[in-house]
Amino acid sequence: MGKAFAAIVVLLLASAAAPLPAPAGDAGRILFLMRADPPGGSADPQVKARLEQLGYSVTVSEGLAGQGGAGMPDPCGFDLVVMSSTVRSNQFTAERSVITRLRDMGIPLVTWENDLLDDLWMTGLRRDSDFGELETGHYFWLVRAPHPLAAGIPAGLGTWTEARTPAGWGKPGLGADVIMTWPGEPEKSTLFGYEAGATMDHDHLAPARRVFIGMENNSFTRMTDTGRKLFDSAIAWARAGRKSCAAKR
Repeated sequence: MGKAFAAIVVLLLASAAAPLPAPAGDAGRILFLMRADPPGGSADPQVKARLEQLGYSVTVSEGLAGQGGAGMPDPCGFDLVVMSSTVRSNQFTAERSVITRLRDMGIPLVTWENDLLDDLWMTGLRRDSDFGELETGHYFWLVRAPHPLAAGIPAGLGTWTEARTPAGWGKPGLGADVIMTWPGEPEKSTLFGYEAGATMDHDHLAPARRVFIGMENNSFTRMTDTGRKLFDSAIAWARAGRKSCAAKR
C-alpha cells in the first residue's frame, strides 16, 4: 500500500506541474478569406486546422462573400485578417471599395496571394518585375535572422517546401523587413513584413502590420518543418500588432 500510495502522489504532482493546453480561441480571432473548392484544390482546410491548433478562433469567409463585400464579416471584429491565394485577384479588382478597405484598415493582414500585392500597396504595380511567381520555390536565403518573422532560423540557405512547389514573391517598398529571398535574386522576397507606420509602396504608411509569405494554393501541405515554423511566426507576429481598427491614412 505504501508503494502504491507513493506512486499516486508522484503522478498527482507531475499532473499539477504539467502546463495546461491553451483553450481554443485564446490566441485571438482570425478572419480567413478563402475560396471553397478552387480548381486544383487547396490546402486552406489544413491552414484553418493549423490556426485552430495554435489556439486561434477562425471565421471563414468565401472571398468577398457578395456584392461590395456585403457578406464579408466586419474585419474590425477580428485581431487579424488572413487572405489565401485562392481568393481571386480579379474579384478584388472588381470590388475596389473592398480592397481599399482591406488596404487601409488598422487590422493586421497576412496574405500569400502575390497577385494582390500591388492592390494592397505592398509592392509596385508591374507583374514579373514587382511581384510574380517562381516555378519552384523549394529553396530560400534567409537574410534577417534576428527578426521575429525568421522563427529563430539561422541566416543562409535552406528549404521551406518540398521540391517543385511554386512560390510567390514580391519586391517590397523601402520600409519592409525582408526576411527571406530567392537565392541569387535578392530582389525577389518570399517572406517580408511591414511594421505599423512603415513606408510601403506608393509612399503609403502601413496602418497595421502587413505580411507576405510566398505560398501558393497547396504549399501548406508541402512545407518542411522550417516552412511550418515560418508560417506560424508570420501569423503570430502579425497578430501581435493588433491595435485600433480605425483606418490610418
